[in-house]
Amino acid sequence: MKTYRQSRLWSGVVLFLALLGVAAAASESPASAKVHSTSQQILDEIAKRREEFTASPPALEAYVHQQLDAALDIDYSGRLVLGIHSRKASPEQIKRFAKALTDNLVRRYARALLDAKGDSTIRMLGETALGGGKFIRVKTNLIGGGNAQPVAVDYLMRPVAGDWLAFDVIVEGISYVQTFRSQFDPLIRSKGLDAVTDDLEQGRIEVATDVADK
Repeated sequence: MKTYRQSRLWSGVVLFLALLGVAAAASESPASAKVHSTSQQILDEIAKRREEFTASPPALEAYVHQQLDAALDIDYSGRLVLGIHSRKASPEQIKRFAKALTDNLVRRYARALLDAKGDSTIRMLGETALGGGKFIRVKTNLIGGGNAQPVAVDYLMRPVAGDWLAFDVIVEGISYVQTFRSQFDPLIRSKGLDAVTDDLEQGRIEVATDVADK
C-alpha cells in the first residue's frame, strides 16, 4: 500500500517527471547535473511565482508544459506506457497518445505543484549506468521542509540528440511507466488505442496516480 508521502509525490513533482534543466556542475555527469540544477530551479520558481500561478491556472499549466517539453522524452515514455500495444501502433498513434496522456496529467495535477514547499531541496545520491551505458538511473532524495522525511525519487534517462531526457521516474520503488501501463492496458484491450486516446483528449478518462484515485 502506498504511503501518504508517496501519494503527495505522485500528485506533485513526480507526475511531471522531468522538471529538469540543462546547466551542468563540474563534479556531476551531464545526466545528474540536469536533474540537480533544474529540479531545484523548479522548486524555487514555483515558490517565487506561487501567487501568480494560484490566480492563473493557465499560466501554471503553460509553465509545466514548457518544462516537460524541454526535459521529457514524451514519445519514448508513451511507447513504454503502451507496452505491447505499441507494437501494432503507428508512430503517429504513439505520439498522439503520449501527448494526450501528458496533457491530461498537467490539466489534472498542475496545481498540486503549488503545494511544494519553498525550502524543499534535492539531494543527489549518485547514478547507475544501465543497459550497457545506454541509460542512466539518477538517484535523488527530495527533502521537504520541517521534519518531513526524505523521499527517494529516481530518474531514468537516456541520451537524445546530445541531451539527456527523462523517460521514467521511480518514487520509493514505484515506477511512473509501470503504473500507467497497468492502468491503460485493460482499457486499450477493450476499446482500442484510438478510442482510449480520444477519451484522454476529451477528459472522459482521468489518469490515476495513487490508490485513492482508483
